[in-house]
Amino acid sequence: MSALRVGVVGVNYAAGTHLPVYRALAEEGVVELVAVATAHRDTADAIAEKFGVPHAHVGYEALCADPDVDLVDVATRPSLHRPMAEAAFAGGKDVLCEAPLAPSVADGIALIDAAAAAGRSGLVDMQSRFWPGLQELHRLVGDGFVGRVDNISVTAFYPTFTTDAAIRSSGWCAAAEHGASSLRVHGLHTADLLRWLFGELTDVRGSAARREPLWGGHLPADSVDSAAWTARTPDGAVCSVHSSWVARFGAGWRMVVHGSEGMLLAEAAGHTGHFPVRLSGARAGDDGPRELVAPDGAATEPFTRLIRHLAAGRTAEIPTFADGLAALRIAEAIELCG
Repeated sequence: MSALRVGVVGVNYAAGTHLPVYRALAEEGVVELVAVATAHRDTADAIAEKFGVPHAHVGYEALCADPDVDLVDVATRPSLHRPMAEAAFAGGKDVLCEAPLAPSVADGIALIDAAAAAGRSGLVDMQSRFWPGLQELHRLVGDGFVGRVDNISVTAFYPTFTTDAAIRSSGWCAAAEHGASSLRVHGLHTADLLRWLFGELTDVRGSAARREPLWGGHLPADSVDSAAWTARTPDGAVCSVHSSWVARFGAGWRMVVHGSEGMLLAEAAGHTGHFPVRLSGARAGDDGPRELVAPDGAATEPFTRLIRHLAAGRTAEIPTFADGLAALRIAEAIELCG
């Protein structure tokens, strides 16, 4: 079986996350990192030289037409995802798209249709599922560790855009027109985890707010930075989520699952896309929660695991475009509540 040949569109985010993983896996023969594309010749050449990539393209169209590419990794801002993914499908490529899938539900539907028309695979990089702590949480919930699931509470308070470094590197997230927000970026990882762990969510309602009008005291911001919402799982459990990416001294991510026979607690010091997850739990009769999975692993660990699955053809656990669309529907339902 030949190695999966990957081309990456966009390098601002990918340079510190996706590209190092592809280079490491290429050294193992798991993938081939064959192409990168940016909007400018100097950045395309520089990143290709840094990561040893043979093809440096100016513009995503050229990469999507490159016959040496099997999979296009779209690692750009959400407002650009649809035309880039559609070009990849038109070029006969499969697509791995950064989350969120698209800036709107309508765009997400169009991308699912484009993948189907081309007969290609569309996957979304909601890699949080691949932390060992969350894999074990998934298994234990399915095995009945907590009995009947009754209540699920998630808090996700991050100081991300209270820091100068984040504002410098990802300040474009301040503008709603780019399709990003606390609810649609970090928040969609949580929405995906809830669906994966407990099933489709119904009765979604909540409130989304723009609390910080100036990031760093100078950058105007009109994207949603804080949200609180509730939902029900298929068997009736009550779920609540409260999140923000402008929470000074935010304590990170925490999910508590209470059931008729026990409880499970998953915790991360930051966004679950990059911070390792500790899992603790207890059953009726125990003295209290004990650690079940330690929070080990580098920030790129879940993405590495996702790509290993993809390269081996084990795609059943990888979020699809349909999963990405379902997460977008949750975000839009909350935003429509006001």
